Amino acid sequence: MTRLTLKHRIREIWQKLSRLDARPDQIAAGFAIGVAASFLPLNPSPIIVATVVAWLLKRNVIAALAGAAMAILYTPLLPLMWFAEYRLGTLILPVQHPLNLDQVRLWDVVRKGWDIYAAMFVGSIIVATPVALLTYFIVKRLAERWARQKDELRGSG
Repeated sequence: MTRLTLKHRIREIWQKLSRLDARPDQIAAGFAIGVAASFLPLNPSPIIVATVVAWLLKRNVIAALAGAAMAILYTPLLPLMWFAEYRLGTLILPVQHPLNLDQVRLWDVVRKGWDIYAAMFVGSIIVATPVALLTYFIVKRLAERWARQKDELRGSG
């Protein structure tokens, strides 16, 4: 059995995205939805959230799944990300139960109080928004390039 490296998996995702038969804006929006969902403190359900949101917004669901799957890149950083999201969220929402970095396991957070989870959720939206917007523009440019290359191949073939 061949072991796939992370670099190889990322390359496979990009190749699959480049072959999608959809408009560049739909691919980019789907991918950005997946990336945004991966910041939500909902592991492992960001894939479900990305799929449902992309489907409801009529964006590319496959691209959304690919975007959510990219979360594997920062999985080791999830406790730090969740703590940072919590800290950002506490700037907006009042929190009655303080959270320490050593307690950043999602189930412990939920057991401690929903106010902590709400702060994490708000913080995740603050973090995910600029990342998703940047992702959208980058992937849209790439998808436009892929579409031009497909058109050139069809024209020359």
